Amino acid sequence: MIRLGALLILTLSLSSCIDFSMDPSEMQEEFSEASFQPESTTIEVYSNHMHYVHILNNRPNLVVFVHGSPGSWSAFADFMKSDTLLQYFDMISVDRPGYGLSDRGRPEPGLERQAYLLAQVLKAFHHQRIVLVGHSLGGPVIARLAMDYPELTQGLVLVAPSIDPEQEKYEWYRTWIDSKVGGWLTPTDFWVSNEEILPLRQELEEMLPLWDRISVPTIVIQGTKDMLVPKENAEFARRMINDSLVDIRYLEGANHFIPWGQPNAIEEALLDLAQ
Repeated sequence: MIRLGALLILTLSLSSCIDFSMDPSEMQEEFSEASFQPESTTIEVYSNHMHYVHILNNRPNLVVFVHGSPGSWSAFADFMKSDTLLQYFDMISVDRPGYGLSDRGRPEPGLERQAYLLAQVLKAFHHQRIVLVGHSLGGPVIARLAMDYPELTQGLVLVAPSIDPEQEKYEWYRTWIDSKVGGWLTPTDFWVSNEEILPLRQELEEMLPLWDRISVPTIVIQGTKDMLVPKENAEFARRMINDSLVDIRYLEGANHFIPWGQPNAIEEALLDLAQ
């Protein structure tokens, strides 16, 4: 653990400029050969901004992708180029608060607040079925949205989700990053990530009495070799969500980075929910 923390600190200190977002010219190049070109939109919610990229083609279903920590909407760019998914879904991929064009550098550690801001995006859409996909810390965000705004989702796909408070262990280097010197040395997106992970255990504990509010089909995709989010999180979902609603899908040997390493698992889950 000490070696891991020291390596992380060294990596962050040497990384003077790390940005996970994709600017308009990069987006245009990324989708130059795709069937559909995404559009970029930012809405203002009081003092906050929520940015998302979308493809709308009059499909009855809408899939909303929510990235982990750190990250940006572009984590799901390849899914937005999938001709198979585009047969069934309109698509949105968001920058979570603090990342990309959603007030980058301004962390929002509260899961309730993050769910509220995401809900303001979804209220502009009126599809027959909205399915939310959340990777890593995006998992508890979409779970909280399903708890607080059940009318805004008809299905969940939790991908390696950080949802079990008992699995959130103390990591000493996070306190260092939170210090004045650590914050100065740490790239913006990693600092924002740290600020939302530090209070995550407490945020998840506050959600414990709310899990019975989830009343939609939920697919959990979890790698058995995930070194960042333990596979016990999947079993937590099985305990907390009505057994008739939850489908746990373990990927043998898979690590935490399922959206890039095993995207077909997510695509199959979405097609199952669409049909």
